[in-house]
Amino acid sequence: METALMKMALVMLVIVVFTAAFVVSLIWTINSPGNSLAGITLTVVCIAETPIIILAVFHGLWRPVARNYPEQEHGEDAITRKFQSFGLGIVNMGFSIHATVDASYLHIRPVTWLRVLGASPMSIPWDAMKPKGATGRVVSLTDGPRLEGPKWCFTLLQSGDQDDSNA
Repeated sequence: METALMKMALVMLVIVVFTAAFVVSLIWTINSPGNSLAGITLTVVCIAETPIIILAVFHGLWRPVARNYPEQEHGEDAITRKFQSFGLGIVNMGFSIHATVDASYLHIRPVTWLRVLGASPMSIPWDAMKPKGATGRVVSLTDGPRLEGPKWCFTLLQSGDQDDSNA
């Protein structure tokens, strides 16, 4: 429990420091027109913070769900389509997921650069998903957030067979 509190405190400290760095450099840039050092500082702060924000999002929001659904082997009946768009909770990954559907799982594998930043592959069993809404593109995970993806991925969940015709 103490370790979890320490991690949370560290995360909060990093958020405060990065927010302060951004705000200070932004105000400096706005109040110093023509000051190239202010503009360069703002640019460096923004560029440095972007991968850190992405790391924090994937480690804090994506990985906890992925831990519940470790990557599994694909079945022989698997259908794969690359560069699909998915959203998991508030994390949206447009054209960044390789999706594979088989009789047992929906396999989600982020593209390489997102895996480097912490987005782990996962295999979600069909019985862990419940359709949500009428679009056929959104499901609720039984122990997690909502998952949104291409309609073709959820045809097994809705129809019980692997008809790929309404892609």
